[in-house]
Parts: sequence; structure tokens; C-alpha cells
Amino acid sequence: MCCNCCSVTQQKIWVFGSGTFLAVFGLLCIILWPSFIDTQIMKALPLTPTSKTFEKWEELPIPVYVYMYLWNWTNADDVSANGVKPMFEQLGPYVYREERKKMDLEWHDNNTVTFNPQRTWFWEEELSGGKQSDIVTVPHLPSIAAASQMRDSPKLMKIFFNQALNSNGGCLAATHTAAEWLFEGFYDEFLHYAKELNNPLAPAIEDDHFAWFLNRNGSKDFEGAFTVHTGVGNIKQMGDIQFWKGQNHTGWYEGDCGRLNGSTTDLFVPDEPLEKPLTIFIPDTCRIINLEFTGESYEIEGITGWKYEVTPNTFDNGQINGNMKCYCPLERQPDNCPQAGATDLSPCAEGVPMFLSADHFMYADESYSNTIIGFQPDYEKNNFFIIMERKLGVPMQVNAAVMITLYMEEDTDIE
Repeated sequence: MCCNCCSVTQQKIWVFGSGTFLAVFGLLCIILWPSFIDTQIMKALPLTPTSKTFEKWEELPIPVYVYMYLWNWTNADDVSANGVKPMFEQLGPYVYREERKKMDLEWHDNNTVTFNPQRTWFWEEELSGGKQSDIVTVPHLPSIAAASQMRDSPKLMKIFFNQALNSNGGCLAATHTAAEWLFEGFYDEFLHYAKELNNPLAPAIEDDHFAWFLNRNGSKDFEGAFTVHTGVGNIKQMGDIQFWKGQNHTGWYEGDCGRLNGSTTDLFVPDEPLEKPLTIFIPDTCRIINLEFTGESYEIEGITGWKYEVTPNTFDNGQINGNMKCYCPLERQPDNCPQAGATDLSPCAEGVPMFLSADHFMYADESYSNTIIGFQPDYEKNNFFIIMERKLGVPMQVNAAVMITLYMEEDTDIE
């Protein structure tokens, strides 16, 4: 445009028109630009072999530190001899750096991908509050599991079982180093006896060594294959579990309590309503866990995140919320369900009397902590929470604090 050829009036019209156009254009940019940027971001988020999301999902680029604690049974001999209340002291943390990688990827035409999760743990001496050489006394799980299986058997069978148990390494408690209990493992005489016996009526014994994480370090097969949605075609399904080991239901708990859904914790659906709970599934917990919105926000390195945490409802068995009744195993319904605050894991642990709860039995019925000494729940330390940036679905801080315990019950026929 050359204004040298225009009259004064024409120049004013051009100037006014141009200014108005620029003002309107600027206003539209202010209104529409964030939406445009959001749209482009959402288009880039879905998981594909060439997306930036894939690079960070296939192999987690940041370190994850796992803090493990062991409970040392300080008066096992007194409990066995005099029937006093068991006393435990918490040892640790034993800190391991966890590296995660997705293995054996298989992409499907229905916008899902199947993979085997591989976790490798490395000892972090400087971050730990204990030594791998710490001596720890723990209830002897193999003996307790076997005794639990025999509890309802005829008295004569229990007498024969008790003799075999005590003649082949069975015991109430065992003492080993922290490293042996966690990863290294140790030879167990009773496990060897059970393995050689090969009782067709008992769960198969595959190894005569024991550790909580035996043969898991670096394994890509232990957890089983997951199939998750990539978000292609529907961003609101990104990361949602479709199958685990080829199934969409665990089979351990009936109805919705056994249904697989939510996230493996590696991918979360972006741009969800703040009030919507976070749902995660971890094979070790045998069930989904819902983390509820607290309404609390936190700023971490200039980014705002929102807090989601467990509540008294999380490990309920129907006493607080009737919809949670399905976490009570069928054989215990309707009158023998565990009190609120702990999930019976025996359906997924081949009958072993194990329970999952919040750390230190936080939120659990007092009947759990009243039977033992040493548990002191502290919300600031023991709370299971995730601080989530909800727009992109990125966890900013995670404290996945859970506790696994063994249930021991006296049987006068089994020593």
C-alpha cells in the first residue's frame, strides 16, 4: 500500500481500518492461541513408535528411588514360649534405584501396544538408612503358609503335619541379612522339603530359596505382559490398561474389584477433571488402587500440581462403603470379612495369609494394630499420594507407601 497516492481522508480510513484489524486479530490470538496450542500438544501426546512420548515411556529417563523397610521381630522367642504380644521395630530404609524399560513391544491395529515391563534395582548405599548386612528376624513365611493351609484339616492330619514341619526346617521365625530377605535369597530347608515332596494338593514349589524379590531383579517376564491404549484416535484412553496377561479381569476378586482399569503408573490420561480420582494397578498389590482428589495444590519448580491420596475407603471391605464388599474373598463372605483397612491378598498369593494396607496400618481398624507392638502411623510419613500435573497427566511427586503383612493365628495342634 502506498499512501503517497491517497487523500488525507483515505489515509485516515486505512490507518483506522488497519488498527482495527490488528486489534481484532490480536484479540482473536489471545482467545484462540491457547486452545490452538493445547490442540497441537494433545495431537503430539499419543504413543507411537516415533512420538516423543514413546522415548520417555519406553525407558524412563529419570531415576526412581524405592525405599524398602523391613520389620524386625524382636521378641519371637518370648511369643513362642510365653504367648506375649509380638513386638516389631522398623529397619531401613533400604534404598534402591529402579530403572524401568518396556520389552518385547507389539503394536496392534486397534491402537494398543503390548509389552513386558522390566525393572532393575541398584543398591544406593548413601541414601539408605540401613546396611544390606543388617540382621533381621522375620516370621517364616513358608511355615506360616503351610500351617494356614492345614488349619481346617482333621486333628490326626495336623499331628503328622506338625511332625514333618518340625523335622524339616519349619519354624516360627527366621533370621537373615536384609539383602538376603530382599533380593539375594537364602536356602530354606522347609522349602526344599516341600519341593521334593511335590504334594499335588499344595501349590507348586519352584525354588528352595526364598526372598521377597527372588529372581525379579532385571526380569522382563516376572510381572507379565500388559496391553495399554496408545491414545491414538482417543486421547482420553491413553495409558488405560486393556489386558494383563491376556485378561481384563484378575479373577482374584469378584465383579468390579477384579476388573483391570486405570494406569500402570507410566502413562496417565491427560487433561482430566481435577476431581476425577487417579486409578492405578500394580501387580504386587493384586488390585487397583484409587487415589482421591484432596483439593490441595503444590508448586514444584514453577509448575502447579494437585494432590491425590488414599483414604479410609481405599482398603475397605464393605464396612464403610458397600461397593467395596467384593474385596472380601468369597469364602469369607458374608460374616468373616477382614475389618476395614486391609485387603486379604490370599486369593492372589495361593492361599498365603497376606494383607495389603496403608503403611503402619494408617486408616485401618484398631483391631490390626492392637495385636502387635511397634506400629505408629504418621500421616506425613506414611501417606500414599501422588502430586499430578493434570493438564499433561504427568506425576510430579510420588509416595507409594503400602505395607504387606502376614497373618499368624495360634493353632494348638501345630507348634
